[in-house]
Amino acid sequence: SRRPQRAPAPGGGPSSSRPMQHGSPPRRPGMSEGHPRQAACATVEPKTPLSDATYEELAAQVSWRLAQDREKAAQRAREIELAEKALDERRALVEEAERRVFAMTLPGDDIIELNVGGQLMSTTRAVLCCAEGSLLAGMFSGNFEEGHKRDKDGRVFLDVDPPLFAKLLTFLRLCRISTPDCPAPLPYVNDDVKAEYDMMIKYFGLDTFIYGSASSCTNICQRIAEMSGVCQTKLQTKDLVRLTLSTTGGAPATSHEEVLSTVGFHERSIENSYGAHPSVVTIRFLRHRVRVEAMELRAKLADLVAHMSDEWEFWQGTESCRMGFNFTRAQPSTGRLEVPRTGAAFVDEVCWRFPRDFCLEHIVLHGRVMQML
Repeated sequence: SRRPQRAPAPGGGPSSSRPMQHGSPPRRPGMSEGHPRQAACATVEPKTPLSDATYEELAAQVSWRLAQDREKAAQRAREIELAEKALDERRALVEEAERRVFAMTLPGDDIIELNVGGQLMSTTRAVLCCAEGSLLAGMFSGNFEEGHKRDKDGRVFLDVDPPLFAKLLTFLRLCRISTPDCPAPLPYVNDDVKAEYDMMIKYFGLDTFIYGSASSCTNICQRIAEMSGVCQTKLQTKDLVRLTLSTTGGAPATSHEEVLSTVGFHERSIENSYGAHPSVVTIRFLRHRVRVEAMELRAKLADLVAHMSDEWEFWQGTESCRMGFNFTRAQPSTGRLEVPRTGAAFVDEVCWRFPRDFCLEHIVLHGRVMQML
């Protein structure tokens, strides 16, 4: 029901708007005395008819309407953002599908017959040319057909080891159907022919193409565990890595792999037999190749003053660099320590050579990982 009409103002004129009240603005029904927010900041729609509203109630209603509009605008912006993200993902999937379809049906993607060291192989020109800028791609680009050596049946002759070239050819084929989320795994090559394989890769100009691109920089041990579906504390148990020390005097060898886990040891460490110098820690990757770009080392707090070297040589394959950190009780961890570029490609072994003792609770390697076939 409507409120009673106010008495006419003195002088017989029509009643004016309700006079401004000093102090706190009037409360709407249901708002207690101790309510922390006044009507002007209310989030509930005012119910007072406009014709009877005070200035404060009008302001509250305007504020409420503005808050509602802002909330609707924010919700709409979130919906648009989600829709744009979904559209971008669908567009990326379509573009990737188109790339893969066209890659398989490019004009001139003819079949190439090869005689590799006496063994016959067949593939497409696109496979041999997928590493743009490489010598192999140039050889089969179609511009040097007259320069090829050929056997009596007209096949292009390559005087390289057939099994090693077959591994390379398999990798190049997989590259054509790979995706960023599922890159082509590296070929597995036995140690006794690894040097020969690397020479062949470099000869064909494929070292950067094969070893220079991989997934983005990541926690290497964590990534290996995820790719293999195992717990990160069991990388050695599951024959994914082999961790060895030149001498040992700390945690038993059966638990050394814990140093590569998510958190490492607590009040224990891998360490040399104190006094036996120099000291070497080696990690061999049995099913992956890695390129280390940074590391984090955490020393055992109780022993670091007397038994933690503040400098070391870090080796990736046959390349090395000198590194160091001033370990203290206040700062027992290096944090992320960038590895100077050594020129190494992807390798299956890294090691630290300390001139004196070491006591490490945790080792974290950051870099890139590629799985071997």
